[in-house]
Amino acid sequence: MEIELTELTWIDEQSDCSLGELAEHARLPEAEILELMECGAIPPRAGSALAAARTAARLRRDFELDLHGLALAMTLLRRIDELEAELARLRAHKP
Repeated sequence: MEIELTELTWIDEQSDCSLGELAEHARLPEAEILELMECGAIPPRAGSALAAARTAARLRRDFELDLHGLALAMTLLRRIDELEAELARLRAHKP
C-alpha cells in the first residue's frame, strides 16, 4: 500500500508572495521567473503569478522548452484565454 502526501497552499489575488516562495511553489529558478515576469509571460499579482509559474514549469518539463519558447507559449496561452473570455461574453449577449 502506497500513501501519497499532498501539500496545498491557498493563494488568492490579494495574497503576498515573495519571489523565493513563488520559485519554491512553482519549482522554477528565481532568475527564470523574473525573466518571465519582465517579458509579461507571468503577471505580477501573487495569485495569478503562481498559477502562471506552475503552468510554465509544467510546460518546460513536458516539452523541454527553453526560456524564450516558454515565454512564447505562455503569451499564446494567455491570448487564447482572453479570446475565449471575449467569445463567451459575445455569446452571452447574443439573442
